Amino acid sequence: MQRAANDTGYCCPFFLYLHMIKESRTIACYETDAARNLKPYAFMNLAQEMANQDALGLGFGYEQLIEKQTIWVLSRVEVRFVRPPVWKEPVVMETWHKGEDGIFWLRDFLIRNRDETEDLVRATSSWLIIHVNTRRIQRPQHILHASLLQEKATRHAIATPCEKIPVPKNELCYVESKKVCFSDIDFNQHTNNARYIEWAVDCLDTELVTKHSVEMFRINFNAESRLSETLDLFVAETAPLGRYIEGRTGDKNVFQVQVSFTS
Repeated sequence: MQRAANDTGYCCPFFLYLHMIKESRTIACYETDAARNLKPYAFMNLAQEMANQDALGLGFGYEQLIEKQTIWVLSRVEVRFVRPPVWKEPVVMETWHKGEDGIFWLRDFLIRNRDETEDLVRATSSWLIIHVNTRRIQRPQHILHASLLQEKATRHAIATPCEKIPVPKNELCYVESKKVCFSDIDFNQHTNNARYIEWAVDCLDTELVTKHSVEMFRINFNAESRLSETLDLFVAETAPLGRYIEGRTGDKNVFQVQVSFTS
């Protein structure tokens, strides 16, 4: 798709909210779990690549932001598996930018069946722009052209942005510690966002994750973790099929996950 732009090189608002990336693909074996369902970890990997490509086409991708010594970081995400895609299943995945919401920029994702008659996965995400050196949050108004801030999208995979996850009143139980390894680090020099849901699911009890499929998960990314740091993982039961997972480095809350499983 050809990119429409104004004199600044940024996309005009009219184009911004018509723009999306849509991709047909088949679910690969390495993207699925023991039940042959698409893994949450695999979804996060697919989503971040599509977000990168769409942002690039809109004029605010990695290459454009790094010129201003800034980068995108994922702050919050909510994912609902209406019916998990399975191994070898042809699907259509799309993403679209929904505009800004205070310091956040919103982006939705949708996976449908091949004929696009059935929603399989719905997701919404909230992103921040940070300075590469100070790691401080940058206001979108100070980084991007004003035309990108003028309109709001009316189409939603999930209408309400992912909220801040509350710490449950139930006692948090220490489960294990995870050392950040080289394979966990991305080109932003911190743990890649997909790793956190992988760690969260892996630290849950075997019976829960083998007998039930993930129905919904939310993640709050509260701080960065870096190579060789150690995260302590804590879990609390919030419902018979619901869990809260928290990762800490010392007293620093790095990430929080809410996850629920199908009955």
